[in-house]
Parts: sequence; structure tokens; C-alpha cells
Amino acid sequence: MTHETLRFSRAAVDRSGRVLLEDTATTAATDSAWEALANWRALHAFPLNTITMDLRQKVKRVRPEANVVQRLKRARSVLAKLQKESSMRLTQMQDIWGCRAVVETIDEVYALREQYRRSRSLHEFVAEDDYIANPKPSGYRSLHLVYRFHSRAHTQYNRLMFEIQLRTATQHAWATAVETVGAVIGQALKFSEGESAWLVYFQNAALALEYTEAEVGGGSEATSRGAVARKLRELGKHLEVHKKLSAYRVALNATAAREVKDAAYFLLVLLPDQNELQVRAFSKKQAEEAYREYERFERLLPLHPPGRQLLLFPELADFSGAQAVLVGADSLKSIRESYPNYYLDTQIFLEKIERFVRRYQRAA
Repeated sequence: MTHETLRFSRAAVDRSGRVLLEDTATTAATDSAWEALANWRALHAFPLNTITMDLRQKVKRVRPEANVVQRLKRARSVLAKLQKESSMRLTQMQDIWGCRAVVETIDEVYALREQYRRSRSLHEFVAEDDYIANPKPSGYRSLHLVYRFHSRAHTQYNRLMFEIQLRTATQHAWATAVETVGAVIGQALKFSEGESAWLVYFQNAALALEYTEAEVGGGSEATSRGAVARKLRELGKHLEVHKKLSAYRVALNATAAREVKDAAYFLLVLLPDQNELQVRAFSKKQAEEAYREYERFERLLPLHPPGRQLLLFPELADFSGAQAVLVGADSLKSIRESYPNYYLDTQIFLEKIERFVRRYQRAA
């Protein structure tokens, strides 16, 4: 996994995405498509390790205790993006692999960005997406930096794309809450798709959390704190937000990872219809095994799931919510902090929103 070579043509990799989008494809075609997708994703592993090490060094200068993790984009997420953007090819996707730093303040996010701007790295800068200054319609806020990898020693990886995400802990709390609800109700809320009440709730929650940090644009200044707080209170009661999100965390049975010396990779398998999270740890030397096990689970989890819905949402009966992700991190603790959505844990988000509502619901 650390030095994978490309075993398929780029055209074959692009075809694999289209084949996996067809739930009527033959078994042989699907198997071949899985192999091509797996090879393409594995090809990015070595560059990403290099990029993540560099991000960790930069983060130490800003906030040494900040969380830095890397992750492999899930097959379902890959296909959802290809389906949403019909002109996109798999080999063009900039976030097959990515790494993320979660710091405390917006100033720290921009301080990290400045380090990248001043860097003399060989990697080619491609784009910056500042979703803090210009949030997505869903309310998503984060700063994305896109580069093409370049190395004199490992030229086989040159021009592979990678994405670095920089966000605050508050922005992260919102994003993982959206992921949690989206997983359980089976709707792509983070892509502004799904039940309108939940979409409006999270849009207002994003405004509320933006108010708690710094107003840097995105239109929040045009909406009063009081109006946002009252809308959150209204939708919170209608959707039973606190009751349901608290119930997820209490109901989930997380199977702890066995102790692994020098653990570097964690495989998380979430089965919300069984209220279960399975966690396995792998050392750096077990990287290949971790990747193979991840691929095995992805093949077990249907790309077009017919499953059952959690009892918390009996009215939505056609989604299983099962998903798996392979994450690179220093410890199980950092996984829990970086991926609370896999633990169905939205406690920090709930506390921030409830504090905002209590403070501003009577404001003009």
C-alpha cells in the first residue's frame, strides 16, 4: 500500500466509476471495476502520508495539540460525487485521499493557510476553496487547499491530486452532526439533499455557530441572532433534535479496537440499524492488511442498500446506513475526536446550539 503502482489505464479507472454506478452491471464487470477503483485509491497512499506529515509539522507551529487525520474516500462517496457531477471523471477527483486539521479558531485556520502560501514545496498549487468566507448553501464551512503531488524521488506519483481541509472545532462539530443525521436518516444532507426541515435546521445552526466565532461573510450579518435562535428552537422541537441525537449516542454499542503497538490506521464500520460500531486498529507495518480489510468491508456493504431504518425514524424504511471508513491517525482518542459521527456523537454540537438559543431567542 505504501508504494502501489498503477495497474490499470486511466481510461479503465474512469470506466470503473461508471460501472459501479450501474446496479445492473454483471458480476464480472463489477469485480473488475472494484479492482480498478481499489488500485487507483491505493496509488494515493504514499503521497498522502507525505502530505500528512507536512501538515502535522505546520500544525505544531500553530496549535500543537490540534487533531490531524487522513482518510480514504469511501466508495459510496466517490460514486455519489460522480453521479452528482456527471461530467467528472474518477481520475479528476481531487479528494480521493485527503487530510484534515481541526484547530480552535478561524485565525489559526488562516495562519495555517499562510504557511502553505509561503512554503517552497515542489507540490503544485491548484485551487483554494474558502467555504468560511463563502459557506456552501448547506451551511458547510471549512478551508480546502488542493495540490498536485510532485517529488523528484517518486515520480510515479507526480500530478496525483490531494486535498487539505482546515477547519475550527466549531465548524467540525457542525459537519459531523450533519454526517450523523445524514447517516441515520439516509439522506445526503451535506450535499443539500434530503428532508427540508433538517436542511433548514442545519442552515440555521451553521449561522448560529458562525455568530459564536467571527463574522467573516457568508451573509449571516443580514439575519438577526434572535431570528436564528427562534428558528432553531422551533425546528428543534418539531424534529425532536435533542431527543433523537442524544438517543443515537446512548444506543450505539462501540466495539473497542484491540491494542496494537504503534497503531497508525483504524477501520471503522458503522452499522446504525444494529446500533453498532466496530473499530479495528492496525500498525504502520500492517498498512496493506488494513487496506485489504477495508476493501473487503466495502464490498460487503451494498452500494445500493435496500436495508432497514433505525427505529428512531420508522417513517424512513429504505436505508440501512451501514458504512465503513479507513482512517490514518495517531491514536484511538484522536479518531473519536475527529470522527464523532461514526460514534453517533453530537454532544458538542448540541451544547453549542442550545447555549446560542438560550442566549438569543428573545433578542429582536
